[in-house]
Amino acid sequence: MNVPMRESGSHSAATKKLLVAVTRAAADAAGGWEKTGVTKVCVALSGGVDSVVLLHVLSELAKQQSFWTLSAHHVHHGLSANADAWEAHCASVCDALAIPFASTRVNVDRNAGIGLEAAAREARYHALDALDTDVVALAHHARDHAETVLLQLLRGSGPAGLAAMPRRAGRYERPFLNTPRSAIEAYAFEHALTWMDDESNLDARFSRNRLRLKVWPALVNAFPSAETTLSRAATLQAEATVLLADLAAIDLKAISDDGVPRVSRLLALSPERRANVLRHWLASKGLPVPSADTLREWLKQLASTNQTQAIQLGFAKDGARVRVYRDQLSVERPIGDWRAVPWTGESGVALGAAGTVCFSEALDIVTTSLRQPVAGERWLIRKRLPGDRVKLSASSGHVSLKNVMQNAGVAPWHRDVWPLLICNNQIAAIAGLLTAYDYKVRAGERGLTCEWKPACGQVWRS
Repeated sequence: MNVPMRESGSHSAATKKLLVAVTRAAADAAGGWEKTGVTKVCVALSGGVDSVVLLHVLSELAKQQSFWTLSAHHVHHGLSANADAWEAHCASVCDALAIPFASTRVNVDRNAGIGLEAAAREARYHALDALDTDVVALAHHARDHAETVLLQLLRGSGPAGLAAMPRRAGRYERPFLNTPRSAIEAYAFEHALTWMDDESNLDARFSRNRLRLKVWPALVNAFPSAETTLSRAATLQAEATVLLADLAAIDLKAISDDGVPRVSRLLALSPERRANVLRHWLASKGLPVPSADTLREWLKQLASTNQTQAIQLGFAKDGARVRVYRDQLSVERPIGDWRAVPWTGESGVALGAAGTVCFSEALDIVTTSLRQPVAGERWLIRKRLPGDRVKLSASSGHVSLKNVMQNAGVAPWHRDVWPLLICNNQIAAIAGLLTAYDYKVRAGERGLTCEWKPACGQVWRS
């Protein structure tokens, strides 16, 4: 535990400037909370000097402002022999300030394959996500910001990565993001605050610690303003990221029909704008953006694909696939397998994980609607079988189901799972697409609509 001694005598102008930087940063954040109607603020309290200072300065503000209340939350990772002591210290700090305190103990998955640091961070944010609060205040400061810029640069990141930490992201906020570490330390000494040091910060196995222990001292010695300038560079990269996102949104709208991107229009853009809009589109679909090399390979495949070809570019962990068919880009989520199910007139027939086939009375007398079942008929809902054919008109013979689905714009990967309505071993309807000639509604009668509502939300039809 660190217990700083208060220095005697008057403050220098430099020290006063540092102290003002801390209080001003907190006041600016609180001003934003008042404008946006925030009523509950919770500090993510690790017990280190940064979060202790953030808690203290916000507690002073909370005494003066009645529109929001302050609490603190500690996440106990269980990775250190001192973890219990950190938790107890956080509780005592909050007790001294009369601030409500709570903690969550998490299990960090050491075998997640993403590294211990990342696994601990995931567990921590999972716990913080569950808090009942309007704002989670994080204590990252300008040096953290600068270090993250360097780490992202060494990883070969683009503007989004070099933007490092956002000041605000959802309900997470970093009031100290542009505040120097020296100002935070000065505030801690001025108010005789106590904090705990994490011994893992000295473990050079972690990339941030190697940077902090070995690179940062030499860098600051050569470039004293590195913390400020790198933090400012991150802010500029964040602005560039916003502009790129705006451009991507404009381009995406221009190349899309009803929200579906057209490959031919995508390829009319410059290579840089193609990559930019593709990253934006993937992110809008909730998919992770692939590496630069993978993205280049995707764009190469798109450039060599004819407009009628069906291809798969890649897939995500949740099974979602990025596919191309008839000049259109699509994100397809898997349709669960299902078995044949009898239909005895119900308004809805569940197809397991594949969704539901729904029947309802047609609002108008439409000759394409399905006729009402007749007593003695056996009805079934099943998938396509080899050799399946359907009669479309009085004059035509039976047509291959493959050709019918192809003409209807059904993508190849959906044709084998699309529900068919069968009557006495004949195809009566393709759910949501068409009704066979012999099973259309009779003149003067009200028919039925037969639709498929897939569990994945949508299926491909061009």
